[in-house]
Amino acid sequence: MQSSPINFDDKSTEQGFQFVFKCAICGAPYQSAFVASQDAREKAVFNKVAQFGGMFSNKASLAGAFGGQAYQTPQWTKEHDAALQKATTEATAHFHQCPKCHKYVCDNDWKADVSLCATDAAAAKAAVAPPAQQAATAICPKCGQPSGGGKFCNNCGAPLGPVKCAACGTENAPGAKFCSGCGAKL
Repeated sequence: MQSSPINFDDKSTEQGFQFVFKCAICGAPYQSAFVASQDAREKAVFNKVAQFGGMFSNKASLAGAFGGQAYQTPQWTKEHDAALQKATTEATAHFHQCPKCHKYVCDNDWKADVSLCATDAAAAKAAVAPPAQQAATAICPKCGQPSGGGKFCNNCGAPLGPVKCAACGTENAPGAKFCSGCGAKL
């Protein structure tokens, strides 16, 4: 028997063929149309004639010998494969195949803006996202060199934190020459 590239459940019986295709991410279903088995119709007609004539069908005896699975004859299997191929073609119109992971997904799990499934789109977005910006290298207001980011400059030892005004106690930005609270020289 053939298989389908899309996840599916086979609901086929002796009477005919039907398949339920599922999204690879969320499992949303799409059910194919039921296709009656020609082999089953021929058997039904044969069995009616056999019962009317008082004869027993070899196919009916065969069904008992195989525990009811005799409907999977070579003819039935051939019809099943053809029905699955047709149903798969029908189902592909309802799903999108991701070019990265090759999974078939429904419209809800398809990101059309990047033409990827939701899983791969999220991974691609994370890979393209700009790296977190590192803190800008602090420059010492006294010597003009990179300070190293501590409380004191690594080059000249000048304090890098806010400067407290001796006159009024206001904290001023590092490197300020005059107090923003009283105007006194720092």
